[in-house]
Amino acid sequence: MPDHDAMRRTAVPEPDASQPVRHTMSALQGELETLIAGYQGGWQVYCEDLATGASLTINNHQGYSASLIKLYVMLAVYQRIDDGALAEDARIDELLREMITVSSNEATNALVDILGSGSGEAGFEVVNAIAQEHGFGDSSINQYLGDVSGDPSLKRTTAEDCGRFMAAVYRGELVSAQASRSMLDLLMAQTRTSKIPSGLPAGTVTANKTGEIDGVENDVAIVFASSDTSAAIDGTAATGDYVLAVMSEDVPDSAAAQAEIRELSGVVWNAMAR
Repeated sequence: MPDHDAMRRTAVPEPDASQPVRHTMSALQGELETLIAGYQGGWQVYCEDLATGASLTINNHQGYSASLIKLYVMLAVYQRIDDGALAEDARIDELLREMITVSSNEATNALVDILGSGSGEAGFEVVNAIAQEHGFGDSSINQYLGDVSGDPSLKRTTAEDCGRFMAAVYRGELVSAQASRSMLDLLMAQTRTSKIPSGLPAGTVTANKTGEIDGVENDVAIVFASSDTSAAIDGTAATGDYVLAVMSEDVPDSAAAQAEIRELSGVVWNAMAR
């Protein structure tokens, strides 16, 4: 069972609604809404300008996370290490690498068991409690990854939760600056880059996590406007750096949905980073 006293912490703040939204952000929302209206299935989008905190949200609601839920398992592992409740070792480091960079379900399930001291149910409770305490209230896991009888309602998140997660990593605010750095390094080593990253100019630096299953194509990414990523973690966000999260459901054609995510990615790049 999770130690709730040990796990108390400050939630990631909501986007600052008082921050003036640049004209490009306002215009961008309309452009994205027009594109999404022409896509099949249901879509939600979150985008945040990391330099100003201005953000946009389209159709935000709890949807099937697929492998996006692995972000919150990663968070729970680093939080328990920071709490002193879990010792970081070579096995945990390797499981984290496999879970994030190649999206291994087996590594994810092993980490859940470690978090729960051998119990999957206890591990789910730890992940969910830590996600809640960091302000990701619409995100939860209650079933192992890869379960063939998988119920989509048992692995849930939103585009906004995922986008705010990535923004907190970028700013060095998730668990600690050191933990955020480790999470960012894993996300930058991602091998699954056929969605948001592939809609960007060649050579663009990104840190992303995808999720996919029949009828679902998801991706969330930190996008760097230049090859200089030094603004991450230290609190001095670079102009043009941004987060984009896209989730879909009930899409009849996965290849078409991936192409549509790339289209959305290119549109956001043109508005945010140029």
